[in-house]
Amino acid sequence: MGTASTPGDAAVSRQSAGHGSGRRGQAARSVRALLQEHPAWVLLRSRNAAAAVVLLDRNLGASRRRLPVEQLADRIDDDLPELRRAGFELPYSGYFYVSEWIDEGVLVRRRAAQVAGEPGTETVELSDGALLAVRFVSRLSRPHPAVTPSRLSTILDGLHTLASDADPDPETRLASLLEQRAALDARIERARRGDSDPLPPESAAERAREILALAGDIPADLARVRTDLERTDRELRRRLLESDGSRDTFLDDIYRGVDHLAESEAGRGLVAFRDLLRQTEHTAQDDVGRVLDTVHLAPAEASALRRLLPTLQDAADELTDTMAGLRRALQRMVRSGELPAERALRRLLGQAQDAALAAAPDVAPGAEMRLRLPLGTVAPRSVGGLQPHNPGGEDAEAPPAAPTPPPRIVSLSALRAMARDSEIDVDELRGHVNERVAAVGRATVASVLAAHPATQGAASVVGLLTLAEQNGVATGKNEDVNWRSSRGVVRRAVLPQHQFEEHVP
Repeated sequence: MGTASTPGDAAVSRQSAGHGSGRRGQAARSVRALLQEHPAWVLLRSRNAAAAVVLLDRNLGASRRRLPVEQLADRIDDDLPELRRAGFELPYSGYFYVSEWIDEGVLVRRRAAQVAGEPGTETVELSDGALLAVRFVSRLSRPHPAVTPSRLSTILDGLHTLASDADPDPETRLASLLEQRAALDARIERARRGDSDPLPPESAAERAREILALAGDIPADLARVRTDLERTDRELRRRLLESDGSRDTFLDDIYRGVDHLAESEAGRGLVAFRDLLRQTEHTAQDDVGRVLDTVHLAPAEASALRRLLPTLQDAADELTDTMAGLRRALQRMVRSGELPAERALRRLLGQAQDAALAAAPDVAPGAEMRLRLPLGTVAPRSVGGLQPHNPGGEDAEAPPAAPTPPPRIVSLSALRAMARDSEIDVDELRGHVNERVAAVGRATVASVLAAHPATQGAASVVGLLTLAEQNGVATGKNEDVNWRSSRGVVRRAVLPQHQFEEHVP
């Protein structure tokens, strides 16, 4: 039996359809934003995605969670020739790709903790998005069986436990506990009679692989927790700078030591994760040993299971230290007395930005502004010569009553070694060139390297080529040069030949 529709019904239908299409449009825009910005998607849609995933997994996967920037670039340089021979177009150096991954958010750059007052080295690690992408590719190449009794059992057991624990009726919870006790008593009785058999080897191995599959998602989750903690810290700092009232409750909370980071969603999850891990540490470690003794696993699977708990413990401890450091830095920001000055600077910067936006329609970007700024009492110098203060550094946490250590005596050789880590040793290269010219009358970059190995790897080659372009004579030919990288790998390149005919000043 049909019903007649009215114009009002049609309008309602069109309005509902409009709302639905609006929601779909918003969802599509959100996905497009992820496509353009999320590190996982950026990595997987890059031109050399296959090579990038393999390189990142090889050098930063498994237990190698963090490496210095230079060391990672050297490792990438060592792997690139093999990939090029396999047909991948990778024309740039390892340092170029590392820098590109940092810019895209695939790698996260961090400064290691200070040691004995010395600034820590700059390291990189996989971002949560990169971990997701590597994990996704691993599952595609080695798919886990989706339909297994152990996976279904894990789901059903978890569902049953959740339904019992969340039920508000105490009688229902009691009945569930009695049911579990009856099942446990029956298993105990069968074990006493010797009727219970262990799991078949295939089922035991299947369960172990299921546990490893579930645990494989945790590193990306922990990396995401770190990102959320740092985002929360930035938001707390923004709130501090934007608040201007003397009776600010939020400011008073920070001053009294209220831990807003631990009270955030990421902080609460981290605290619960860490506490549960510590409570079950010894039992879980014993369980891992028993599984390794009784269950037959592939070598890679056994190694992953053996590393599982130490890796989780290290990651949880590191995140806890990160959260504590952020909290202390936030409290120092409040208690140092510098907050009013930072607020004033923020207001001045905002006023300058507002003035610039107001003048933008009338002033061309390249217009010359004839302004004279009076210099203060501080002599101007290069920004590169400034040493930024790190409020979260280890030196800031030293006890106030601790005696100041006497200044250390640093030898000239130690200073020279520190300089060589960041700059090309031009004096050494100039001496090598002059030695060859004095010995044979003329020299090229290849002959210098043949007599004096490149102590700084590729940096020595670049320095020699620079000296050759400045002080040598181009012959119009090419020459092969060979050197060893910092890891001892032989490298080869074809360079334009320049000839040194006189001493290099």
